Amino acid sequence: MSELEDLGEFDAIVIGTGMAGLMAGNALVCDGQRVLMLEKHANPGGCTMNFERGDYRFEASNHVINGCTAGGMTYRLLEQIGAQDRLEFIHLESFGRTVDEVRGSDFSLPWALDQHIDVLVRNFPNQAEGIRAYYAKYAAMAETLLASHGVEESADAEQLQRLGEAAQAYAALAGRKAPEVLREHVSDPALIELMLAIPSGFMGTSSRILDAGTAIMCDLVFRVDGGQAYYPKGGSGHMSRVLADLFEERGGRLLLAQGVTEITVGDGRATGIVSRRRSGRSVSAQAHCIIYAGDVTAFANQLCPDAKLPDEYVKSINERKPSISALILFAGLDLDLRAMGITECEITRTWAAEGDPQSFTEIAVDGDYRKLPSAMATIYSNIDPTCCPEGKSVVATMVLATPERFEAALGRGRHRGRSYKALKDEVTPQLLEKMERALGVENLERHVEVLELATPVTIERFTENRGGAYVGWRYSTDQARDHIPQQSPIPNVFLCGHWVAPGGGVSNVMTGGLNAADLAKQYLETRA
Repeated sequence: MSELEDLGEFDAIVIGTGMAGLMAGNALVCDGQRVLMLEKHANPGGCTMNFERGDYRFEASNHVINGCTAGGMTYRLLEQIGAQDRLEFIHLESFGRTVDEVRGSDFSLPWALDQHIDVLVRNFPNQAEGIRAYYAKYAAMAETLLASHGVEESADAEQLQRLGEAAQAYAALAGRKAPEVLREHVSDPALIELMLAIPSGFMGTSSRILDAGTAIMCDLVFRVDGGQAYYPKGGSGHMSRVLADLFEERGGRLLLAQGVTEITVGDGRATGIVSRRRSGRSVSAQAHCIIYAGDVTAFANQLCPDAKLPDEYVKSINERKPSISALILFAGLDLDLRAMGITECEITRTWAAEGDPQSFTEIAVDGDYRKLPSAMATIYSNIDPTCCPEGKSVVATMVLATPERFEAALGRGRHRGRSYKALKDEVTPQLLEKMERALGVENLERHVEVLELATPVTIERFTENRGGAYVGWRYSTDQARDHIPQQSPIPNVFLCGHWVAPGGGVSNVMTGGLNAADLAKQYLETRA
């Protein structure tokens, strides 16, 4: 075993540089704390990262972020760490184009609420009354809840009353499934699936079991409270890098390619961290408190061998169901799709009657993606042209996937060998065919210069999320509201990220990072 290099003592150590960890680290250094931040991978960001292949820059997972201009939720969060002017965001007017070859419809869905309603009414005229009633009922609730972030203490009596009413309306949705609530207002199955496409896709949960409150808030977060949809110029990896640089500018110490293997514990409290590497640098450090921004199952089962965490706590985590994972096919094309008239940032095309929406989950388990009745293609070069050379395009297609087939193909020590490569080679042409069909471009394979497939194994390797779960826990009615608390059973260890409150999504994990920093500050004040 290699000798440990002692990095010394810090006020706080942050483990993980996903968006939650970056927000927590910046909030603490802004408060004058001495902070060490460690990341297993060579680049910060976790799920919010980019990667490059040749002249192409690919977005690992992010599609859109809500409320990035003055007054919006994300802007207000960045303001709290003085980063609101460090980033530039591209405004997206629509979710993209929706083509239904079965119904013969073809339209774009705007993010702005009034325009969104108008488009739905125009394309489903016999559902007009229900569409308007649904959004009239829930838009005010969502706007009040979203606008309340960070202002509860300064709210006046009228604001507190509205907040109380909104909270009651949200609580009344507990235990109810999203399609059930929608069917109280609209009856067309195609419309119901369309209205649930964004929340079920973002939350990685079949629309059939998706929690109604989660679905409503996920949809309306882009439409109210100065919401709207934005994409960070330069990609989400640039956003992560800016926040990492800001952390270091303020005196924080950042170590990349240095994953933590243990949180040391003594007398019932965390004392520091250890990072042991098979090759390379092994370090230890001491701290008064620790923020862990990662998979809470790893925290409960592996990271604290000397801490006797309560059996019920560990059991409650291990019995929860994670969200589904995904396959993402990234393509760099020698085609200028915009010049060909494909100007949308996203296209969803349906060519067969979908039937039960659960079929998408069943296909994910079965693994035969030739059965898909529809596909979605995200054209990142139509959002941010800096991701590829002029005259070329970057496209990604994502489908739901379960991890078991890909994990079974791994060799000893999770080695990605011949069997794993063969499975990727089997799936890749299936997804490329779906990308081609979604775009409506024939012989797409002739124009591919770069092709990369990310599997659940890939996602787990780069994000440390078990099974490649991309939003933490499954947002089904039985566990969507039951968040793991940010205060761990160890008094000076605080948790953040999409596995704990307030949940998944970029703005949510940013909120969680700031909340964890507040808990850490309160703890440090008690020591002063």
